[in-house]
Parts: sequence; structure tokens; C-alpha cells
Amino acid sequence: MKVIYHPEFPKHIKRFEAQYREVSEALAARFRQAVDDAIQRIKASPGSAGHFVNTGSRVVKEVRRRNLASFPFFILYATFDGMLLFRSVIPTASDPLTWLKRLQ
Repeated sequence: MKVIYHPEFPKHIKRFEAQYREVSEALAARFRQAVDDAIQRIKASPGSAGHFVNTGSRVVKEVRRRNLASFPFFILYATFDGMLLFRSVIPTASDPLTWLKRLQ
């Protein structure tokens, strides 16, 4: 499966990592490790590494989310046509309807 990273994906990681760095270097390192671990699990098993995206009115099976361990964020990713697209790191408290807009 071909892996693609959206150009904004690393920027999202760095932005949230910087916010944690303001609290402490160790916390920023833990956040980054949680992101890296989630990416590796998604790559190892894209079809079962996360939850389908549920917008409240429908379930979108091509789009999944993988929650980060110990942090209130998830990775939004999609699988289609033999590709795995990493799209965004999103706070879990955000509106599900905005998640799909990020994949367009």
C-alpha cells in the first residue's frame, strides 16, 4: 500500500507538539512518541488500526480515526485505491462534521 502524507499533516503535529513544549520538553516528547506509535500501528494494519468516522448521520468507512494514547487527539486517515493517506491530527473535542472537510 502506498503511503501519502498530506502537506499539512506534519505541520499539525509540530503545532501541537510546540504547545506541549511550552509546558515541558518531556510532555512534548511523549506527545510526539504517541503520534509516531499511532502512525506505525496504522501503517501495519490500516483496516483495523482505527475507528470508522461517524458524523452522527452516517458512517464513512473509507475514513478512519486513530486515537492517541494519553492525549486528547486523533489521527485522521483514509484508505482508497491502494493508498493510505494521513490527513490530520485533530483534537478529539472537535466537531465530527469538520473532519470530512479536511479530506477534500
